[in-house]
Amino acid sequence: MNAQIASTFILLSLSATAVSAQQPALNDRVAAAMPSKYEGASCGIKPNHFKVSSGASYLKTSIETEVPENKARSLGNGERVLLEAIKQNGQDKNPAAWYYLGRIYLRQGDLYHADSALSRAQALAPDCAKDISGYRRAAWGALLNAGSKFEQEKNSDSALAMFRQAGVIYPGSPRVYYGMATIMNDKGQTDSAAYYFGQAASAGENATDTIDVQIRDRSAFNQAALLLNAKKYDEAAAAFERYLKWNPKDVEAKRGLAGAYRGAGKVEQAQALEKELVAAGGAPSAAGAPPASQDLMAIGVNFYNEKKYPDAAAAFEKVVASEPYNRDALSNLSNTYLAMKNGAKLAETAAKLVAIEPLSENALKLLGEGYKQAGKVDQAVKTAEQVLALPADVKASNFVVSAGDATLTLSASGRAAQTPSGKAIPPAPVAIVVEFLNAAGGVVATEEAQVPALKSGASQEIPVAAKGSGITAWRYRRK
Repeated sequence: MNAQIASTFILLSLSATAVSAQQPALNDRVAAAMPSKYEGASCGIKPNHFKVSSGASYLKTSIETEVPENKARSLGNGERVLLEAIKQNGQDKNPAAWYYLGRIYLRQGDLYHADSALSRAQALAPDCAKDISGYRRAAWGALLNAGSKFEQEKNSDSALAMFRQAGVIYPGSPRVYYGMATIMNDKGQTDSAAYYFGQAASAGENATDTIDVQIRDRSAFNQAALLLNAKKYDEAAAAFERYLKWNPKDVEAKRGLAGAYRGAGKVEQAQALEKELVAAGGAPSAAGAPPASQDLMAIGVNFYNEKKYPDAAAAFEKVVASEPYNRDALSNLSNTYLAMKNGAKLAETAAKLVAIEPLSENALKLLGEGYKQAGKVDQAVKTAEQVLALPADVKASNFVVSAGDATLTLSASGRAAQTPSGKAIPPAPVAIVVEFLNAAGGVVATEEAQVPALKSGASQEIPVAAKGSGITAWRYRRK
């Protein structure tokens, strides 16, 4: 259901947990990312206490001095006096105290204390959210860039450290979580990757930035796919449902959701979605790729096994319409019409199957049954005579296609052939011509082969190889 990160699904092993807020994280990059000029609080909060005012002054001094030792000393004094104001002078409810303390921690590169202080400031003064977010994003940007650079250099451990710290100071963007998920996925830690893809999707829940929206959606899809591959069906269903809220027309995601529903035992929900998918037919998905025929085939098989034959027929009909030489689709559709007792359609479809594999006993029997159900007695009798005289039952056991060649393996089994009067027909070889076809039904390559004379019960494989690009199907005929 490339996943986008391809239209196929990818999935990751959740061992990662959220980084403890007690873990120290001192980063010089954060200090360097802060504004080079001092500015007071743009949101209008006032110090309202001499120690808080003193702390702001120390911050200003640290920014304006050119002497590194003085910078560090001023920041240390600012931290000390603000903590005194909070702990000893009743300024714990003063948003300015926390605000300036948070900015000092950022200058010191102390991310976790900065996050804590700025969160307290914003809780006490919600109007300062934009002001505080600006400082957080400045730190986040520096860490994100550093992490991306480490990732490009294949230094995944350092990249992860930068991304984790960026997520602490500014959790409102999916980008760092996506970076972490990608690294975890590359490491084969699929549970952790699924977790962080989920974090990215949650962080971008209300995203408006175009890139953030794209990353959010990609992350949501990947999380769902990973969970589906891990057979965590209920979680996968919830993840696909979330993704489809943002991309309701994505056929690939709907296939994934149907699979999750089935895995979770929610058969009715799966069936309803699969009917929708069959109706969509070859409609393009959000990634621009049409639903693969194998997915429609799988849906048809599900419906057939659940005895919902009209729905199964609809799925197989879609495949046959787009791939008229798909032997498996024709066989499945014929058997579905047989179960529906629709003789006319069975005869029509089985005739196409016989045209592909004229030495198949099953294909001929399906054709004969179609004629019988349709009341075409003479044709039914004639087909039954063909079955009696069939020298060998030939089935396709394998068909492999690569960029420039294809191999068809036929399996022949000897039969006790006889005439309509019951006279035995001795085993005899049968020369055949195999045609390898492209998607439009054009012949790409032709090869001759021979079905050997086989006694009843004996069998032999007949491999037939061909060269040519674009091969998608096959058929054979008697020479």
